Amino acid sequence: MKIAVINLLIFSLASLGFTQAQAQFLGGFFSQQKQQRKLMAEQIAQYELYLSAIKTGYHVAETGLNAVQELKNGTFNLHEAYFNSLEQVNPLIQSDPKGKTIADLNAQTLKRFSDEWTWQQQQKQLTTSELSYFQKVQANIAAKCQLDINELTDVLTPGRLQLTDAQRLGRLDKIYERMKDKFAFAGSFTGKCRKLATGRKNSRQDKDQLKKLYGIQ
Repeated sequence: MKIAVINLLIFSLASLGFTQAQAQFLGGFFSQQKQQRKLMAEQIAQYELYLSAIKTGYHVAETGLNAVQELKNGTFNLHEAYFNSLEQVNPLIQSDPKGKTIADLNAQTLKRFSDEWTWQQQQKQLTTSELSYFQKVQANIAAKCQLDINELTDVLTPGRLQLTDAQRLGRLDKIYERMKDKFAFAGSFTGKCRKLATGRKNSRQDKDQLKKLYGIQ
């Protein structure tokens, strides 16, 4: 009887120990599971925060690139508008008297050569080589005058040149000075040709009168 009681007591104690051990094991297992779930939740939260930061970074980068592109386009548009404005001609410059004066000087320069050539052809006082030289000078001056007229047209015509008002006025001044020089040269050169031909003509007339006076044939 005592042995049975003792065995029962031992079994009870063993069962109690097993039950406590099992309870501790299960408690530890569930505690570990709870900690793992908590850790996983924290990791997930960190991943979500990281992904959010990445998305924000991409958004900022994309916005920044768009802003840079818009700024670049805006700057380009400003530059394009500025250069387009340079192609326009101020009405005050288009009506500048120098433009008409240059055209008049050009016409008068060419006319001086043309009139002199016609007169020389009629008088027949210059030699063949002298007439050839006259034509070369005339052609050279006409070509240079045409270059000035072409530049004048470009300066006063919208869309031809990209220049500020000051630059256009500066071009007008230079063309005007060059054309004045050519006009003055035309007057000087044709004047010398006329003097040469007139001198020869007068000299021949004097010789003819002397021959008549002395009866020289």
